[in-house]
Amino acid sequence: MIMGVPNDTCAPAAPAAVFVLSQATPVRGMERAATDVVDQLRSAGLDATLHALVRAPRTGRLGRLRDLAASFAAARRLVQQPGPPLVLVGIWVGLRVLPFRRSGDRAVVAWEHSLTRERRSALRSFDLVARLVLPLYARRVARVVAVSPAVASALADQPGVGARAVVVPNPVAVAPHRPPAAQPRPGGPRLLYVGGLEPLKNPELALGALVHLPDAHLEVAGGGARLPALRERAVALGVGDRVTWHGHTDRVPELLAACDAVVHPSRSETFGYALLEAAAAHRPVVALATEQAGHLVPVQVPGTTCAAPASAEAFAAAVRSVLEVPPSAAEFDAARAARARAYDPAELVAGWRDVLAEVARRP
Repeated sequence: MIMGVPNDTCAPAAPAAVFVLSQATPVRGMERAATDVVDQLRSAGLDATLHALVRAPRTGRLGRLRDLAASFAAARRLVQQPGPPLVLVGIWVGLRVLPFRRSGDRAVVAWEHSLTRERRSALRSFDLVARLVLPLYARRVARVVAVSPAVASALADQPGVGARAVVVPNPVAVAPHRPPAAQPRPGGPRLLYVGGLEPLKNPELALGALVHLPDAHLEVAGGGARLPALRERAVALGVGDRVTWHGHTDRVPELLAACDAVVHPSRSETFGYALLEAAAAHRPVVALATEQAGHLVPVQVPGTTCAAPASAEAFAAAVRSVLEVPPSAAEFDAARAARARAYDPAELVAGWRDVLAEVARRP
């Protein structure tokens, strides 16, 4: 766990905050973003720390139920203790903390990573959680920080929330130079899918598109409980011998370097790590036209989008268009410059400093 360490070079009244995660592991998008933000804020002299409601998650159904109960108890204790503002990392932490917050308890900032209109439409269970938590955002938090314009626009749908929301993007490393050029290789085009295998990520569309791209091979970097069923689906479609399943892997940079394009059929995107990483590797993307993908592609992320909902034929046609006329080196350079402007670390620190300073000034 990251602990706050005073920085002798900062002003004595530097803003402070405790970023609250539902659990410490596994480290996925929100956990990664929280760690990166806390590191940047600490480097800038802010007293930022991480706190997990559950530090060592249990396994099995009974273990998960015990962790859920423990997390609610820990949330209640935390919000009622005196201390610096709490930054709730995601709507699931809000579900645990906000029901217990009362007037006079420590201040709270909601940091929203998960909410999009597409996600609410696609997942009934998530929409139910949003219906429970968003009214609490309106009544019990001082400010709401959205990680992207798509999240901010979904927050604006809730009365009383949009006016207190501000966009502060997650940290994104922008390399100063081009990556090495791809080396020619035999065989047909190689496509890469990076992400979980849950229904919202829609890997079935990538498999279906492969039917209409008879020379292409698909690398799948991601795992989950649906992996066996998706393997069977690939075989049923007749493309099983043209799919390589890597599961959860740390070889994504290597796979990016070896692919011709990244396919991203997700029905919802809150930030776009996979898209941004593809752009950093100078690999074009083909994504469903979610709201956030529209903010990224092609200005920050060269490639194209395919209107949603998309048929396998339509998605394959979009892939084919990118393979036949890939983005130029100049387009990748322009996108890199756009990312450098959009994810300036100084702007990130200034955004969080402003939010936390404003909350600290409130009575």
